[in-house]
Amino acid sequence: MRADPTPRQAKLLKIGASPRPAVYDGSKGVYLSPSLAQVGKRPSDLTEWLNLLAPDIVRHAHQEYVAAGSQIIQTNSFNGTRFRLQPSSLDSRVAEVNVSAARIAREAAGDDVLVAGVIGPSGKLPAVGEVAKDELVAAFAEQASALDKGGVDFFHIETMSDLEEAVAAVEGVRSVSGLPVALTMSFDAGNVERGLRSMMGVSPKALVDKANELGLFAVGANCGLGLEGYQSLVRDLIESAPTGLVIAKLNAGMPKIEGGRTVYEASPASMADYAVWCAHKGVHIVGACCGSTPEHIEAMARALTREL
Repeated sequence: MRADPTPRQAKLLKIGASPRPAVYDGSKGVYLSPSLAQVGKRPSDLTEWLNLLAPDIVRHAHQEYVAAGSQIIQTNSFNGTRFRLQPSSLDSRVAEVNVSAARIAREAAGDDVLVAGVIGPSGKLPAVGEVAKDELVAAFAEQASALDKGGVDFFHIETMSDLEEAVAAVEGVRSVSGLPVALTMSFDAGNVERGLRSMMGVSPKALVDKANELGLFAVGANCGLGLEGYQSLVRDLIESAPTGLVIAKLNAGMPKIEGGRTVYEASPASMADYAVWCAHKGVHIVGACCGSTPEHIEAMARALTREL
């Protein structure tokens, strides 16, 4: 556990004072999945395999996002808990998968780019009795400890839908590390007019209230409905008065099936417009999620530099 902030962590904590949002990176899982065939895996297999079998592929993806203008990149560790790794028989290699994810990202980031240690949902919902909270806390702690060892600058707990699981993730992280923690949820239920909700019914205000209670350094939304309704979602987040920074990292539009492939409809230009709008509304960290590429991030970074 590292007690004193590094220069990079100090840079992270200064983001809120900048007139321009920090540029986050884009998709990892969707972007990396076609590369799984190179190591004898299916596109539906976990991209965390690449951390072990083809680290150069992962490193190259990180480097593409850095070259596109990302000031923060995520580790390839979304499925890094033992629960998510178990179906692929990787649950005995949690430490190896996550340490590798962090070290690969750290190498690509260099000294100027921040690395977020990504922790995704466990795939188990405590709300319906699929797992006990103490089991969740232990699993998240196990992953966080490995990411910390690998050299991340902060933790990003993302794509959560259940607030109880999100709290367990925060508790797990804090039990093994003193690094800052960000939390984003996926809002893909409800409707634009009446307000978006997570799959488990959590509202943006409920998320912000919990983040304020926990003293998190950043809160926001990722994944979800893509650009549909993002304006009302961002407004709800900001109007809920978060005490920390606000993150918007949404999908590149809605997925469609074309020729047996999943494609996302948002162009780099439309994602650039979204980034600028978020910046004007007070978002501190803006990036993209599923379906995005370095081309989307480059367009966003250029637009933010030009407009702000």
